[in-house]
Parts: sequence; structure tokens; C-alpha cells
Amino acid sequence: MTRTSSNIFRARLEFLVEERGITQTARFYGRSPRTVRRWLGGETTPSQSIRESVRRRGLTAGAPQAQQVRTGGRFTAEGTIARGGSLNAVTAINRRMRRVRDAEIRRARRAGDERQLRAARTLPTRMTRTEADSIALRRERLINEQPTEVSPQGEIISDVPDDVEEYGMDFWDDYPEQFDSWEAWRTDYESRAG
Repeated sequence: MTRTSSNIFRARLEFLVEERGITQTARFYGRSPRTVRRWLGGETTPSQSIRESVRRRGLTAGAPQAQQVRTGGRFTAEGTIARGGSLNAVTAINRRMRRVRDAEIRRARRAGDERQLRAARTLPTRMTRTEADSIALRRERLINEQPTEVSPQGEIISDVPDDVEEYGMDFWDDYPEQFDSWEAWRTDYESRAG
């Protein structure tokens, strides 16, 4: 049997609850709505067979296909982008970049300026793979409350160790501005999306 990660399970469950409601989802699995809420909150985890069923039902109901990105040079569970909102953020930014390029081309054509037209045609129509992965993965990690260190350009630098307690509070106090937050993510998203 396929092992369904908790990240994918929760993303698919969120999708099912959003599409069908918590009561209908609970009824389908023979559980109470409270139990489903606890699954959503990460308080409890159902059996592997239920997690796999939620994963399959979510896909059948129209949840986006999860994407895997490399973290630390390898494909790991931490590199899974499973939520539609994270994937939609990348799509929205790419759409905006195409619109800006098209508008610049139209403006250059109206002005009859060949140099400006050549420059407009060189504008990117989508983010680089690294930028797209970073925006989506940062959102996933913020939803999962996973601390992530980011560069001033918004790229993931490294992962914060699981055992933060051994570093003590000084670990957080020394470099608070380097750790990702919803505010930093929104700023990076808006700067790219316009």
C-alpha cells in the first residue's frame, strides 16, 4: 500500500471539507465531525487506509496534483507542494508577468520604437523554476507552521533544525528577520504579482 504523507493527507482533507462540507466528509468515513476537525488540526491522524482513501477521493473530486521539489538537493516529504492555493499563487504571478510583457509589447508597437519592442520581447513570461518552487514551498511551510530561513530575495536558504530546543532561545533571537513569516511571504508575492 502507498504511504500517504501527513502533508498530502491534510491538503486533500482540506479540499474535501471545502468542497463537500465537514459533515458529509465525516459521514463518509464513519466518524464524527469533531474527529475530522481533529484530523484537520493535526491533533490526530487516522489509519493509513483512511489517509490513502482521502488522498484518492481528493484527487477524484478535483484537488490539484501535488508537486515535488528538491530541498537540500533531494526529493523529500518537506518538498511537497500539495495545496491548491500554493500552486495558484505561482499561476497568478506567471499570468501577471505575461500580461506585463504583452502590455509592454503593445506600447512599443504603438510608439513605433523598435528598440523598446526588442526590450519588451525579452521580458520574462514566467518565474524561474527556483522562484516558483520557493514561493509555493514557503506558503506550504507557513501553513504547516514549519520555520524556514529565507534570503532577502525570498529564496529558501536552509531548513531550521527540528530540535530547536538544543539551540535555546538565542537561536531565534539572533536572526529573527531571516525567518519566513506571512508578512514577508505576502510582500514577496505582491512584488512579483503586482
